[in-house]
Amino acid sequence: MERAVEWFVAITSLAIGASHSLRPRDWAVAFRQLHACGRPGAFANGGLSLFTGAAIVAGHSSWAWPGAVITGFGWLLVLKGTGALLAPDKALQSMARGNRAPQGFVVAGVMALVIGAWACYCLWVNAPSTS
Repeated sequence: MERAVEWFVAITSLAIGASHSLRPRDWAVAFRQLHACGRPGAFANGGLSLFTGAAIVAGHSSWAWPGAVITGFGWLLVLKGTGALLAPDKALQSMARGNRAPQGFVVAGVMALVIGAWACYCLWVNAPSTS
């Protein structure tokens, strides 16, 4: 199951990271529209983070190196999503900053690319032996 989660994190993080890095203005518009929805927009954004984080944590509970980074990333997403659901006004403040500063999406994109690359590294390190 952990390999499946590592594949999931690799694929989604690399795709989202590339999109954030190459299309930051489009992401700013998306966050502006979510922000305009008010608390329902914060709930939608938080729900996406919570769902993704919970899927990672459910399938990747290892705290052994190097996979611990993936597990930790999952827990951070769970915390982010839970925070948005329990304190939507705080989440809206964060979303407002994002739509005012598209360059922040580039930074987030680079971080996502790093997580995706780390997941690829985990897949490589834990690859089944063919000998």
